[in-house]
Amino acid sequence: MKKLLSPAIVVAVSMFIFLAVGTASAQKVGGYRSTLAAAADVKAAAAFAVSAQAEKTDAEITLHQILKAEKQVVSGTNYRLCLMVMDGDDMYNVTAVIYQDLKQNYALTSWTKANCGGSE
Repeated sequence: MKKLLSPAIVVAVSMFIFLAVGTASAQKVGGYRSTLAAAADVKAAAAFAVSAQAEKTDAEITLHQILKAEKQVVSGTNYRLCLMVMDGDDMYNVTAVIYQDLKQNYALTSWTKANCGGSE
């Protein structure tokens, strides 16, 4: 009976290790993950970013489109968004990073002109 248990235990342990390694490699701990650009929280973060940048630069910046959205869960949430914006007659893409703390307060971490959406 002892010999029958050993192979069963080896198989069970092997399956556990296989599943644990497969699951660990599929998760990107602390990394950004794609999310829907049309999600309400993404739209709110984008609106905040545009408003904060407009106030900071004293410009009339408006959001034209959210091209790409990613989220990172930290102690709060980081949003990395590719936005198409209008500044006067100029339309261009930016990558904006917005932090939302656990009390739902936003902060604009970065705003960089970038060809993040495939066209500029």
